[in-house]
Amino acid sequence: MSNRIEFYKNRNISERFSVAIDFLKQNWKILYKNILPGGFPLAIIMAIIMTLEPANQPYTIPNIVNNLFFILIFFLVTFMNMVYFYSMTGALLHHYNLNEISGTTGWSDLKSTFLKLSVKTITINLVLLIPFIIIAVIIGVFVALFFSTGINSAASVILIIILILLLLAGLILTAPSFCMLYYPAFFSGKGIWESIKVSFVLGFRHWGSIFVALILTTILYTVVYMIFSAPFQILSLVSVLFPSGNLFILKFIFATLSTVGSMLSYPVIIIIFAFQYFSIVEKEESVSLQSQINEFENL
Repeated sequence: MSNRIEFYKNRNISERFSVAIDFLKQNWKILYKNILPGGFPLAIIMAIIMTLEPANQPYTIPNIVNNLFFILIFFLVTFMNMVYFYSMTGALLHHYNLNEISGTTGWSDLKSTFLKLSVKTITINLVLLIPFIIIAVIIGVFVALFFSTGINSAASVILIIILILLLLAGLILTAPSFCMLYYPAFFSGKGIWESIKVSFVLGFRHWGSIFVALILTTILYTVVYMIFSAPFQILSLVSVLFPSGNLFILKFIFATLSTVGSMLSYPVIIIIFAFQYFSIVEKEESVSLQSQINEFENL
């Protein structure tokens, strides 16, 4: 492929965004040709879920309990979306780096890599689910014991504020690490535990640059999402204010527009963070130099 983009190159943050855009300009047809066949059905399923009545009910404890099965389905489909987009985009990046991408690249060329990356993605999430459950249980037990002692409401409010601030601080501190979570397993051949470990080391060590990238990509994703989801949000508001009439079909059409917007932007975010990872790894390990040395030794 002419004008092939080098992955492992030490770049500053603006150069990382620039090269990600160059990659998308060069490969958007191949990317979406392979993303759409699986992504569009998932977008339709998500649109149906968004249109159904339980999704539009207030987030109260009784509603959550009554619609627990529906909520589980929603999170399952969301998880499937995440696995699909990360694995398919990762497979395309992997084959591009091996110079195995062309205009005819399709499912038959990517499926083996896609399935391997899917297994890695699912396994990493299952491994991380255990500490999340433990932390949630500890917090739940602590809060339950605290309130069961009958301490006055002012102290209870203070406790809730402290917990929220601690959770927010933890989220901010670890967000860059979670942005790097899958890339060591995808592109550096790391095992599951090693990939998690490397992602947290890189996330803390390069917290500033990754966090800036996270803010910029969040703004980008939010703007795109708001543009595509605005009709659905407006219609949902209208249906609450004026509940008469059946707007299911119109809601479904607008919900599909919203989920398609997410589907189109999700791979872009993945690619942007992939180039964050490539640059950081090159800065720390000089991967490209080592590759040149290996090639020279094999002559």
